[in-house]
Amino acid sequence: MARREDLRGQVAIVTGASSGVGWQSAVRLAEAGVRLCVTARRQAALEALRVEVLQRGGECLVSEGDVTVAEDVERVVRECVAHYGRVDLLVNAAAVRSYGFFDQLPWEHLTRVFDVACFGAFRFARAVLPHFRARGHGHVLNVQCLLSSGAAPLLSASAAAKHATLGWARALEVELAGTGIHVSNVLAPSLDTPLFDHAATTLGRMPAPLPLTYDVDRVARAVVRRARRPGRASVPVFFLGRWMPWLDRLAPSVGRAVLGRFGARPRMTRAPPHRPEGNLFFPMEEGVGPRGSVPPTPAWLRFTATLGLAVLTGGAVLGARSLARVAR
Repeated sequence: MARREDLRGQVAIVTGASSGVGWQSAVRLAEAGVRLCVTARRQAALEALRVEVLQRGGECLVSEGDVTVAEDVERVVRECVAHYGRVDLLVNAAAVRSYGFFDQLPWEHLTRVFDVACFGAFRFARAVLPHFRARGHGHVLNVQCLLSSGAAPLLSASAAAKHATLGWARALEVELAGTGIHVSNVLAPSLDTPLFDHAATTLGRMPAPLPLTYDVDRVARAVVRRARRPGRASVPVFFLGRWMPWLDRLAPSVGRAVLGRFGARPRMTRAPPHRPEGNLFFPMEEGVGPRGSVPPTPAWLRFTATLGLAVLTGGAVLGARSLARVAR
């Protein structure tokens, strides 16, 4: 574990900052004394974020750009260094999604999800690493999701991109050992962000998260904690973040059966999508700020669901193990 970082006065680039985790992480980092350079494709949304940061006493440079365009990425980093004289922290939070069965997703949807969620992080890391190496200090902090180490129906492209990004981050961490440059990951659950309002879909209905949706601020606070103590992955929730991976290791057939039988059904609403291609290729005016149209699951319902699923899966695990012993 790396030593505790003093964030006050550090400079951070936050990608995907026009909404969701990127927006809220920028706000929480500013409250911790971090000077910000925020970037996304929507200039007006970034200006609104800048106003909020300034109202909270922070510093904020706006630099519009697209993580899929190398020239934009290099320009954002140049503008940040020219304005502040340094960069200490990169928060990779840009992401897009496309919902659909794998064989029915347009090929350009598959490649675009990778280009934003995976290669976008690669581009920004390559742009900041020379600055980190020159100073012998820096931190690449990737906002991942629980798909990075799992899977879900209708999200094959996102799961694959996040698995790839987590694998890259772990390899990068090994490469940078002893350089003073750290790599961390925050694995987020389903959140009440505009991600679902922005997502593309081939299914004719608005996508929705699986049950148990959390407040985006929980992940933003985890980003600040990991910025202070870099060097490992952080999972800010228990049930989806710790219980389900444990179950997957202990009895993988149970989790696959549940997701395969019921996972796709609650992932669509009755409403038609605002735009079937979502914000994959062009930004949307809707969904500025940290939260979207999907509310977080109430705490009492999360507790009840967690308890019920724990009992159900515990019984299933014990039953499966008993059958296995009988079969032997």
